[in-house]
Amino acid sequence: MIIRGNEIAEKIVEKPRDGRGTLINLAYEKACGIQGTIKMFSVVTLNSDSMVGYHQHVDDMEIYLMLDGTAVINDNGTVDLLKSGDMLVTNFGEWHSIENKSADPITFMAIIIDKIK
Repeated sequence: MIIRGNEIAEKIVEKPRDGRGTLINLAYEKACGIQGTIKMFSVVTLNSDSMVGYHQHVDDMEIYLMLDGTAVINDNGTVDLLKSGDMLVTNFGEWHSIENKSADPITFMAIIIDKIK
């Protein structure tokens, strides 16, 4: 499931936690409420002409949050682009891959969550 960054509403918070100034929060609500244990929490750089192969998440799930660049993703057989600010959620039992076809490295956050057993 792809969540586009431009579909996420900004929430402006004044003086967050009794601090000062303002904070702009982009809440990725679709990632909330997931139950499990975080197995991996990484910022990944994928070099030009590199790919994480198409694979299934059986006992875990994975979230990609695109930070910089544009990736080609395969989301359960549907090929699409993931751009900065977009999020891909690969639930338990689903398949995905990510590929960098650009000349420059791309950067994304990858979070793997184990199922509660």
